Amino acid sequence: MGKQQDKRIELAKRVLDTTDKATLDAVEIALFGPAPIKFTKKEIEEMEEQVDRIKNGDDRSYTWAEVKRSAIRRTPK
Repeated sequence: MGKQQDKRIELAKRVLDTTDKATLDAVEIALFGPAPIKFTKKEIEEMEEQVDRIKNGDDRSYTWAEVKRSAIRRTPK
């Protein structure tokens, strides 16, 4: 067997031997991705209202460069 096959078998054994919920959850997320996020109708409406305010110029939006500058300034040294 090759190195890749040996690695697959070793990982499979480790997963089968574990009972740790956190480990099993991490493996599940790694294989299948995270569970979909579910928003309430009210939350969706609030997000849509915010998008409308931004599009209309009633709410301030920030560029990625502005967000990074702000984060760097607020980071304690």
